[in-house]
Amino acid sequence: MSLVFLRVWLLLAPVAAFYLPGVAPHEYLDNEKVEIKVNKLSSTKTQLPYDYYSLPFCRPAEVVNKMENLGEVLHGSVIKNSAYDISMGKIEFRVLCKRTLEPAEATLLHTRIRQDYRVHMIMDNLPAATKMIRELPDGQTIVMYDRGYPLGFVGSAERQGSVPGGAYLHNHLRFVLKYHKDAAFDGARIVGFEVEPLSVKHKYKGAWSDDASQLQLLTLPVGPDLPPLRVDPKGSAAEREVVYTYDVKWEPSDVKWASRWDLYLYMGDDQIHWFSIINSLAIVLLLTGIVAMIMMRTLRRDVSRYNSPEDKDDLAEESGWKLVHAD
Repeated sequence: MSLVFLRVWLLLAPVAAFYLPGVAPHEYLDNEKVEIKVNKLSSTKTQLPYDYYSLPFCRPAEVVNKMENLGEVLHGSVIKNSAYDISMGKIEFRVLCKRTLEPAEATLLHTRIRQDYRVHMIMDNLPAATKMIRELPDGQTIVMYDRGYPLGFVGSAERQGSVPGGAYLHNHLRFVLKYHKDAAFDGARIVGFEVEPLSVKHKYKGAWSDDASQLQLLTLPVGPDLPPLRVDPKGSAAEREVVYTYDVKWEPSDVKWASRWDLYLYMGDDQIHWFSIINSLAIVLLLTGIVAMIMMRTLRRDVSRYNSPEDKDDLAEESGWKLVHAD
């Protein structure tokens, strides 16, 4: 009778639902704001992550932590808000900000570029990816993806307009956002988040203005044929001026929301973080050795005490595993 009553109570009891980020899809309406969050910087050369705002990027009015679940905490993510302003379905070009780097900031940026750091971003719980086209030995080409985008590149003879050995910053980002629409729901679901980084030495006419309607950029439209932006710590203040820009491109896609993570299965083979693996193994071996040493000393002391003739009278009081020595 009590079991039947329990079942009826469970059926009639009110249910409080909750949302797990990344589990339930979100449908965006036209012109609805789509937030871009920034994550840590990573490199396969140094194995040391850094906070996004440790470099001289554009900042929002208030920097807020944006971690949403336990997995992001365990993964070591440092997710924060950004200054990017994007609306659903709106194709646009925007100037993010202008910064004149201090010599120390330029030096730090120069160092991080040479260390092959990558910038990671998140939109709708989907990490940013950079498309790469690789050619196989048989002449065929395949499309692969890498997480994040490179902070910059080192100049070479193959790079048009670059000086070999110089560090160049990717100060323009082209967001290629893919969405899926269906009659089963209203709005659109984001199924792709690609970033195309470009390095552009922006030029403008007249004085600088934070008002986009009064600012006249001479480097439009932005493309790979424009001169790149070199980071030179020893340059003048004008040469250390950085204009951050971005543009947004929306593309319809047949990929459904449940399959939007499939492209990350075709990512390039990143170097294994040997430093992290060795560090983890060393910690495990150290803790195992400490526990084994404590147990051996405890067991050796107990066994020697039990085998002592003076303590034979106390055997009657022993119980459990401590009686093993008498077998």
